[in-house]
Amino acid sequence: TALRIMALSIERCANEVLGVFTGAVPSADCVKFAVSKGLSAGIIGGAAMVKVPQIRRIIAAKSAQGLQFQMFLSEVVAGTVSIAYFAHNNMALASYAEMFFVLFQNLAILALMLILGRKGGQRKSIASGVPGLIPHAAGYAFAAMIIAIAPGDFLETLYNCTTAVLVLGRAPQIWGNHKAKSTGELSATTQFLMTAGSAARVFTTQQEGGSSSMVFAFALSAGMNALLLLQMFLYRPKKAKGTVMKGGVRKSTRTPKKKQY
Repeated sequence: TALRIMALSIERCANEVLGVFTGAVPSADCVKFAVSKGLSAGIIGGAAMVKVPQIRRIIAAKSAQGLQFQMFLSEVVAGTVSIAYFAHNNMALASYAEMFFVLFQNLAILALMLILGRKGGQRKSIASGVPGLIPHAAGYAFAAMIIAIAPGDFLETLYNCTTAVLVLGRAPQIWGNHKAKSTGELSATTQFLMTAGSAARVFTTQQEGGSSSMVFAFALSAGMNALLLLQMFLYRPKKAKGTVMKGGVRKSTRTPKKKQY
């Protein structure tokens, strides 16, 4: 039924858009529908790479210094529960498809943090730490399976708790940044994309008929992502005079003075 209604909406809006060439004006509902679908497509496309800059930064530095394990773990928990909840409630796949991409990338970040630790340097090779991840992977797979087959009422309770989980997960990261006056290995590109994506999801979720709890969860997520992005601006590394940044390392551009003999 939901697919049939969506198909009819797309057909109606397509006719209205084509009518622009004959001087007709599309309805407000059709414009909102088109914007929502366009944003959803953009979010899904961006989500496929949203955490890649963060993953590359950790691998390049061989360190997860400054990153709070709880933040990424809370995103994995919230993402797993949200996917199960949205699917159980027959929400349009376009309204949450990006969660799959973000979930897999968060799992990759957690794996790197488990291998390298937050200070890095424990291992010369990331690959050498992969076997140690097997128990963690098995534990997550079992938990995800239990969530997937959970009854609807219990799943709704879990989903309503995801907002608190995200707050509790990101609060230590925000406080840690404030104390250290640094955001460590956090990626500005990833944080910007996460902020924009969660803000756009507030609008698309409303358009897709999502519940108030869904809208609130995305709005809160957007706010906390925006706060982390602000911290990255406030605590950005300051360049000293006569230096340039290359690969995250500060190098002097001054020509050394020759010794006088």
